[in-house]
Amino acid sequence: MQNEIEPKVKSLYKALKLLDYFDAEHAERGITEIAELSGYLKSTVHNIMQTFEQCGFVRKSSSSGKYKLGAKVLELSHVYYLSNNMIKVIKGFMKEISGETGETVFLGTLSGNEVVYVEAEYPANSMRTGQALGFKASLYCTGIGKAILAFLPKEEIEAVLKGELKQFTPNTIKDKQLLLKELEMTLNRGYAIDNMEHEYGIRCVAVPIKSRNEEVRYAMSITGPSLRMTDEIIEKYSKLLLKKSEEIYRLL
Repeated sequence: MQNEIEPKVKSLYKALKLLDYFDAEHAERGITEIAELSGYLKSTVHNIMQTFEQCGFVRKSSSSGKYKLGAKVLELSHVYYLSNNMIKVIKGFMKEISGETGETVFLGTLSGNEVVYVEAEYPANSMRTGQALGFKASLYCTGIGKAILAFLPKEEIEAVLKGELKQFTPNTIKDKQLLLKELEMTLNRGYAIDNMEHEYGIRCVAVPIKSRNEEVRYAMSITGPSLRMTDEIIEKYSKLLLKKSEEIYRLL
């Protein structure tokens, strides 16, 4: 996987990895907290965070004294979005699918051993407006994650399954042999199912989006409450997603 490659500039790698400790559940982090998580000296963390602050990657809260991600991160994410032609192509299809099904459609991409949600299309009656964008989740227990993972080379799959498999819900598959069977089934049928494995009460069906060189780094899902997402509906939506993914492939 990407994070197993020996970094060329270790000091830079060491510094940038500190940004990974900021997420939706931990928007603020203090120097001591980051030092404990990373194993770095507090003085090292302090110097890195001050440098990040000068560059705009983080900002220090005047009330708590802790650090938050800065506007530079948003600026770069906007550049990433605007320069990504693949997302632009897929966005139109996502809108069509959401309109036809009345459900939320997500697009995610591979990032190390996780999936990052980079686009979402919500139904017209939804009050949600993009809260999931930038959200990271595990590959092995999400529809989008499994749709990507199943199509990766065997060594990359093994690297993911060697890591800790957290139990998110009673339905999360933690047994590695069962996961391998699930991924094989996903590969054979062409789509993945998240049966309330990451969030209880939520089911989804997802398909990989192949690039012109047949690589899979993106996947698209239809997500909804388990009461609506019955087995029959998931089968119906899987056919719709497979059809749309073929249309996307021809346009890329």
